[in-house]
Amino acid sequence: MTVLAAWPVIAAILLFGLTLHRALVLRLNRGVNPSFRDGTDLLLSGILPGIALVGGLATALGAIHLLRVEVVLPLAAMLMIWRRDDVLAIFGDLRNLAVMGVRATAKGNPFPLLAAAAFIGLTGVMSVTALFPAGSADVWAFQIPLAQSIVSHGGFVTPQINSNFYGNIPLFFNVLFACSLLFVDHWVAAGLMNVAIFLGFLLLLTSCAHRWRAAGLLLVFYLIAFQPFFTPGAAVPLTDLPRSCFSVAAVLYLWRYLETGRPSEIVSCALLLGGAVGGKYTELQMVGLVGLALLPSIYRGKMPFSLFLTCLAAFLSLAGYWYVKNLIVLGNPIYPFVFGHPGLSDEWMADYRLELGRAFDPANRVFVTDLTTRQGWHDFFFILHDWFLDRRRYAIVALILIIGALLASFRRIFVLVAMTAAMFIIWYAVMFNHIRWATPAYLLYYSTAYIGASLIVEKIAASSAAQPGGILFEMSARLREGQRAVNGHLFAFAVVLVTLVVFCLPAVKFMSRPKRQPYSWMEQGTMDVLIGRQKLDDFLGAQREGYIIYRYVAANDLRIVFQPFDTGSTLYAAAYTGGRDKGWLLPTYPESENDVDAFIERNHIRYFIRVTEKQQLLAERIGAAKFALAEKTISRMLPESTLLLKDGFGWELYRFDGFPPQ
Repeated sequence: MTVLAAWPVIAAILLFGLTLHRALVLRLNRGVNPSFRDGTDLLLSGILPGIALVGGLATALGAIHLLRVEVVLPLAAMLMIWRRDDVLAIFGDLRNLAVMGVRATAKGNPFPLLAAAAFIGLTGVMSVTALFPAGSADVWAFQIPLAQSIVSHGGFVTPQINSNFYGNIPLFFNVLFACSLLFVDHWVAAGLMNVAIFLGFLLLLTSCAHRWRAAGLLLVFYLIAFQPFFTPGAAVPLTDLPRSCFSVAAVLYLWRYLETGRPSEIVSCALLLGGAVGGKYTELQMVGLVGLALLPSIYRGKMPFSLFLTCLAAFLSLAGYWYVKNLIVLGNPIYPFVFGHPGLSDEWMADYRLELGRAFDPANRVFVTDLTTRQGWHDFFFILHDWFLDRRRYAIVALILIIGALLASFRRIFVLVAMTAAMFIIWYAVMFNHIRWATPAYLLYYSTAYIGASLIVEKIAASSAAQPGGILFEMSARLREGQRAVNGHLFAFAVVLVTLVVFCLPAVKFMSRPKRQPYSWMEQGTMDVLIGRQKLDDFLGAQREGYIIYRYVAANDLRIVFQPFDTGSTLYAAAYTGGRDKGWLLPTYPESENDVDAFIERNHIRYFIRVTEKQQLLAERIGAAKFALAEKTISRMLPESTLLLKDGFGWELYRFDGFPPQ
């Protein structure tokens, strides 16, 4: 039910954003003929800039503590009424898109139906996986609490949460999470906002093709959505994937501007770039890369100064608040780096910089990241091959498409290829501590491959229209002859069959081997939940340590529960119960063995959790001394306790009936 409540909220946010974006496009492109390619393109490409505009408006309201339901709803209603013609035009574009798809399907073109089915299927799968609480502690320690803090304060405070570091970094995507949490107070709403951003990026990429968009969406799904690198994080309320989508989308809009010269394209680029920079400091690199790519246009006078100022205003309206706030409050616009770190010790910053500057995995610290040396370049190319290409069919297909595009349309694809290479180099030389920091570069790599495929198709079409001759014309002619050799409906059936084999063969294998997941990006057991073979609660209870215990604690509002064996107990108890900690758990320890009785009485402990398995691992995780104190405390209460519940991981929940009277 939470998903059903959250999606209408997300849809309303998207409609509001699309309305703002359409109004902006029409104003910016006044005098440009045509002002936009077509209604379908404006619809598909407008989701991410629309979300960025919503985030910018929410940031402005949050800065003056007016990010509240009673303010947001009337303001949104007034803006929608004012731009009602744009709202009606959006619904008209949706209707036209559906009508075109139906007509194409009726004529024997299977791609629109297949694309719609794939899109709806992917949305449904991610909606279900959004219900799986994230296994990353960062979600529950920082991302959700930050969004909840923004909601509870109606805006921004300093620090936003009780952390000098995480409470003061740019929070643009947490503001977007807060926009959904305003109306649905559950972390699933934040996860679905991430899903909307991811799907919006896929649609934007699809819209970059001039023809065969339905078939293009299937190619986008093949390259990006159905591989294990990106989709697993799409429904998790972390900021890495959404800021990567914003950052790469900014590059796509830059490419569209260089292709068309329309002012709205480069302003949309600035908006998305502002959102990315407003979400993470590392995206400042993209500002430099986009600036370098625009230098030739600025130098030749192709980009008017007024348009440059408009882009600057759009960028600062989304990214500026966080940097100006930190400059005023903390004296450092990119706190805590470079200019000082008030509130954080020098030792903490030294350790943090050391952590950021080297690989997390000690096995990867043997690689040389100094690209002024021959060994550095050798290791760089080894990492590219070993981490991103080797045994990855999606990546190999993408590489073939990029090389083909360089041969077919070098000038048009060069900017994207150069920016992809630059992003990989920057990641390796500066941020080589984990592969997830390379997400923007890898996402741009596949996006470039798709653009390359569309350029190859255009080149073939242009060759077909020209006089006969050349290999491209011959290939196109043979394809047309093959299509004419069979009936149109038979051709459609063949396309459907091939598509089903490519996308559904893993699922067919799953039916015969149900212990394996059909797609590598699915968590073990996900398919059982999707097909109704297992209930979600049963799945989570079988897969997640402590899930049953924490759900029971929250459902019965038990207080106070002594839980010394789970270092993230308060985080995961909140994760499994909607995202809020109501003070159920006590994760602290007695000061000494002599303090055990006083500790129990002092904290009014009435319940405790005992873990009977993996004792040695627990002792290493929390420390031998703390483990001994925990065991001493539990052994003191155990004789006067009643077992309430236990799970399959050796977790037991007891009710402590109190010490007997002396």
